[in-house]
Amino acid sequence: MNKILFSIFLMLAVINLHAQPTIRHDLQFDSLATVWDEAIPLGNGTVGALIWKNGDKLRFSLDRADIWDMRPMAGLHRKEFSYKWVQEQVEKKDYKAVQQYFDAPYDKEPAPSKIPAGALEFGFTGKNNVKSVHLSLDKALCEIRWEDGMTLKTFVHATEPVCWFKFENVKTDIIPQLIAPKYDGKLSGGEVNSLVGDDLARLGYKQGTVNRQGNSIIYKQEGWGGFTYEITVQWKKTGTGTIEGVWSISSQYPEKNLNPVSSSLVKTTILHGFDKDFVSHSN
Repeated sequence: MNKILFSIFLMLAVINLHAQPTIRHDLQFDSLATVWDEAIPLGNGTVGALIWKNGDKLRFSLDRADIWDMRPMAGLHRKEFSYKWVQEQVEKKDYKAVQQYFDAPYDKEPAPSKIPAGALEFGFTGKNNVKSVHLSLDKALCEIRWEDGMTLKTFVHATEPVCWFKFENVKTDIIPQLIAPKYDGKLSGGEVNSLVGDDLARLGYKQGTVNRQGNSIIYKQEGWGGFTYEITVQWKKTGTGTIEGVWSISSQYPEKNLNPVSSSLVKTTILHGFDKDFVSHSN
């Protein structure tokens, strides 16, 4: 399991308000990335998405900043766990002890660790070659155009843990698929260490549930120690050839203030409409 996962794009909300980006800073491409770490990033510091092409599917890799497996790890609370002690070992040219105390545990244990949330995928029939991909930094809006005239606009709201998507000039139905991480299954075997990542099955989770009802999908996953998270996506047709949708991720830790669950938040948000929420996002 990649320890960094999607941490980078979640930090993109940090903007220098004294030096707003202009159109010359935008990202412009004539195709979608085919690997996640070259994807178009959207995020507000809490939730975020990476937009790319996974095979023949348009994929939104989804994440939330506080989705972590927080189980304690033996040995990480020893007196040597300080910057000063590590600095002393570097000065003595004896870094092996640092690796033994603070790298080796991660080679043996699967957590504590950032864990992945999930993904949305959209499949299209017929001609679906991408013509252009544009990320406006000023608007925090991604726009994708296809050669057959179909377009997508999507943004993660600046202050709310929700993301909107809007397809226009759609020739056929677009049905989102919610892809859950494979937490349950057999271990892949082979070397596992803190650099090459872990198999998610090492976490010992029971696979979560994905429930589809009409134009809504909800995925619920339980993690370590009673921690749970939930992804909800809901969509609707708003006109001929136009489909709008909203997704959100919520997390709940035992004995802490509960965040609004994603299913309730999405159900309320989709009533606003894409255009109205984009105005509040832009402001």
